[in-house]
Amino acid sequence: MVDGDLKFFKDRVIRDPIASILLKNSCLTHTQYETLIIDILCNKNSDINITYDEKALLRSRNVSRGSFSRTLAQARGNVVSAIYTILLLSYIGVFDEAPFDAYQILAEKLRDYLEIFRDSELSQNRLLLQRIEKELMDGIKELAQPKSLRPV
Repeated sequence: MVDGDLKFFKDRVIRDPIASILLKNSCLTHTQYETLIIDILCNKNSDINITYDEKALLRSRNVSRGSFSRTLAQARGNVVSAIYTILLLSYIGVFDEAPFDAYQILAEKLRDYLEIFRDSELSQNRLLLQRIEKELMDGIKELAQPKSLRPV
């Protein structure tokens, strides 16, 4: 992982307020999330093979290669389980296409938010970022309400 990616990882992926809200309501622990992101960034941005020992050193707390591997397996398993859960609920009729459209729109707004964060100085777009952050938080809270999980 290059230095710029590591800084982005620490500043935006781990400390980002929207990522924190999403993580808090996800099926991943903070440690699983951090481990999964390290693995993804190392695999995506590296032409050389980075070992689990080296990846483990990037965690906020020093862990062994075995601990890193176990946490990564748990994170991957939780992601797969979440996908199966969504597919199951869709299959039995709890979701129709409309809720997925709302999630897609929210996901696009999240990508826009991240792009603004990456491509510009925060001071220049502070008001825009605050508006997007509020809109995303409201959207996430709305979609997370138990009343949204009713058969169609």
